[in-house]
Amino acid sequence: MEKGQKRDFTFMGHASRLTLLLGLCALLAACALPGDAAIVIKIGVIAPFEGAGRPLGYAVLPAIKAAVAEANAGGELRGYRVAVVAFNDDMFGPAAAAQAEALALDPDVLAVLGPWTDATIAAAAPVLARAGVRHIAGHVEALPAAGGRWDDVVLSAAAVRAGEDARRLLRGLAEDLRQHGRPSRDGLATALR
Repeated sequence: MEKGQKRDFTFMGHASRLTLLLGLCALLAACALPGDAAIVIKIGVIAPFEGAGRPLGYAVLPAIKAAVAEANAGGELRGYRVAVVAFNDDMFGPAAAAQAEALALDPDVLAVLGPWTDATIAAAAPVLARAGVRHIAGHVEALPAAGGRWDDVVLSAAAVRAGEDARRLLRGLAEDLRQHGRPSRDGLATALR
């Protein structure tokens, strides 16, 4: 090469960049292998989220979600992650039965929290029992009169109860995982006895 003549390193520059880019892609792919993702299992919630019962549904749901978030972060679920699926029953027995049927059809739903009133519990319980889905009903005794306002003390008590019930269910799930290595409706029902 003569003095003052420049070499064309353009190809070399592109090749080095391409090699670097491919190396980064391979590194990122190694960090996110499909087998590393947590397996999602579901806990159903049947509560009123519309109409006169709406305040009740929106009192219990955050308490349940908080308990699930604690369990997901705690490490006791051995590679599983719990998701909450909430269904509206409008505090109406036939709607609660229909929602129980929908939850029972999803094999990833291992248990259900709720419903919350005598009429909705009576309608949903047989449907869930026939499907082998364990449920923990959160009974609320002091319902407001038709068109009446919900009492804050009643809503607070329902939220506390919902959180306690969710933690109990999640402890049962952790026990099922310790005993069997895989969660199941039967294993969870046994652990909750």
